[in-house]
Amino acid sequence: MWWLALVVIGLVSFPLVSRVCGGLKDRGYSISKLVGLVILTFLVWMISSLRILPFGYISILISFLLLGGLSLYLGRKNLRITNWPRKSIIISESVFAAAFVIFLLIMALIPDIYFAAADDFMDFAVMGSTIRGDYFPPVDPWFAGESIPYYYGGHLLAAILTVITSVPLAISFNIAMAMFFALAVNASYGLGYNITKRKLYGFLAVIFICVAGYITGAYQLIAYVFHIDVMGNYPHGAPNIVEWLLSFNFWDAPWMIPGGMAQYPSYIFQMGTLHAFMMGIPFQLMFIMLIFALFQKSRLSGRIARSDTLLDIFVLGMCLGFFYFINAWDYPTYIILTIFAFALLRIRPSIKGRLSVLGGIVGLSLLLYTPLYLSRGMGGIYGIGLVAERTSVADFFEFCGLFLFSLFSLLFILWKRELFRSKGVILAGIFIILATVLASVLLDFQLLIIVVPVGILCMYYIYKSKQKTETEFVLLLVIIGAALAFFCDLLYLDDAIGGDWERFNTVMKLYLQIWLFFGIAAAYAVFYVLKNMGRKTKVIWLVILGALILASLIHPIASTTSLTSGRHESWGMNRGTLDGMAYMEMVDKGDYEAMRWINKNIDGSPVVLETPGGCFAYASRVSVFTGLPTVLGWGSYEIMWGRTWGEVGEREADVETIYNTLDNDKAMALLAKYDVEYIYIGNLEQESYESEGLRKFASHPQDYELIYEDEGVTIYEVKE
Repeated sequence: MWWLALVVIGLVSFPLVSRVCGGLKDRGYSISKLVGLVILTFLVWMISSLRILPFGYISILISFLLLGGLSLYLGRKNLRITNWPRKSIIISESVFAAAFVIFLLIMALIPDIYFAAADDFMDFAVMGSTIRGDYFPPVDPWFAGESIPYYYGGHLLAAILTVITSVPLAISFNIAMAMFFALAVNASYGLGYNITKRKLYGFLAVIFICVAGYITGAYQLIAYVFHIDVMGNYPHGAPNIVEWLLSFNFWDAPWMIPGGMAQYPSYIFQMGTLHAFMMGIPFQLMFIMLIFALFQKSRLSGRIARSDTLLDIFVLGMCLGFFYFINAWDYPTYIILTIFAFALLRIRPSIKGRLSVLGGIVGLSLLLYTPLYLSRGMGGIYGIGLVAERTSVADFFEFCGLFLFSLFSLLFILWKRELFRSKGVILAGIFIILATVLASVLLDFQLLIIVVPVGILCMYYIYKSKQKTETEFVLLLVIIGAALAFFCDLLYLDDAIGGDWERFNTVMKLYLQIWLFFGIAAAYAVFYVLKNMGRKTKVIWLVILGALILASLIHPIASTTSLTSGRHESWGMNRGTLDGMAYMEMVDKGDYEAMRWINKNIDGSPVVLETPGGCFAYASRVSVFTGLPTVLGWGSYEIMWGRTWGEVGEREADVETIYNTLDNDKAMALLAKYDVEYIYIGNLEQESYESEGLRKFASHPQDYELIYEDEGVTIYEVKE
């Protein structure tokens, strides 16, 4: 049903998308599902945010009909199916279906919505709260009485599909993981295919962006085979290669960047966490393709009709603003990409035309999402700080060595004539290199050696090119990627994480963007280099490229075999199902049966009292698996979202008082303070609080009604 729903959304949206992406080989079909999901999610969100209708089947149906009407009207010139790129559509759907099925099989081996080492509990709670709620913003499941301050667009998108397919939430959570992966694969294929006009490079883009990983895996394999230390990777004691694959250490590599965690898309998807920065991956690829489509339309068309310009502004404005809704960290980057694209690639012939379209896109991205800006604060960001410990060239190469090799090869091919014919260029190059090396040594800023020459070469090449082509577009992506790497080693966004990990979130979110920009550019670089390199040199170059590709595949492949082996408590306790909640029956059967009862018998979003807890602990499990708001969930996450320690501490103390106090009047007053309707007492509460305090609920039947008792779990309803 999920696949069918997505196919329908893609087909319904295609007439609209094809009008915006008419200059592309597949006319944008590879991103039609994504654009359709953006518009559908926006409409559902707006209807419920303005309190026109509560979130549910009716609001989703009306939004879908509006999407169909918009596409039918605005794309009316592209309705004739005989004119659709049928071959491209078949290939695109095949790529999507294959990726979807493959990842569903992987998720069936690691389905658990587990509390340790991942954000599963948080994301499942947000998704559950979204489905239970009537209007937006949703209630914060871990801070009852307040709306969620986190960006929840991706959770809403998954909730919409959960509702229309009637799939149980614990199963749809894992299906959504496969969906986002398949959407990213589809968009990657579309980018590679549309930029190079070759299907082969569409598949290469999929490998580079969605499959390949760090070359750390190669270091780990060499360390194992030769029993030596390789770049800090020590020999593994596995008796054979099969055991090495099944017990592979996939956890250490992401910490290669000082003070941060740098992840690649395949790794993020395999972690099985429906987190914001993961869900934003396919939409980043979608927006890059939309910018490329705008560039192609401006480059290949003559005079662009006013109606087409307005449609471009509408679609790109809505998609750009959606970043703040799904993952706010992506929003500034793609504003910058849009500005640079108009400025450097000269989208639209006149300066006035560029400014009006650019202003329309950015302005609309702000205007359309006004209710979101009014309901959210800074999300726990307090300012900007200077980075203390920077990244080495060796670490950066370990992160994206495959891409760097491809991109430097592209730059060499583009500049080799100038290098051998112009003394001025040679002297300028020597000066830039010497100045960069000197600055990197004096400032202890090694990445300057990479990002400064790359940025300058790409910028100047785009500037001096009279006719802007796909090559210039790709160089723009390289510039943005290099700028992000520079930013991450200079500044960080200050949040609740401090000390040695002060730039943790900055690296984690922005290095993912670097991967996408460099991955797309590297796939094109391979196409361009092979097209323009001499035959003898090409053989040597291909051997090096092949070795780097193989090296980059070891970590993701070994991570998959290890994650799905069933040997890790956090991944795959219960295998052979997509039900992410089923493992709880083994962890605490009482909780498991109680959660199922709550989900069947309690509607809406009443507040439930349970034990709060720290992050990555088996706590706040009632709010997680039911979507009901609790007085306090994982307090450290609320701090990350912008709450204060005073607020969190007050609630923690109040929960303890309610459970422990023998003064029932005091307990009732605190229950009223947070509008608590249900009191949950399971094994965790019995271990955490005084038995005398817990017995008071049974001793005051005039105030508390026993509504559930089974397997050591008791639930009371608070009487008015």
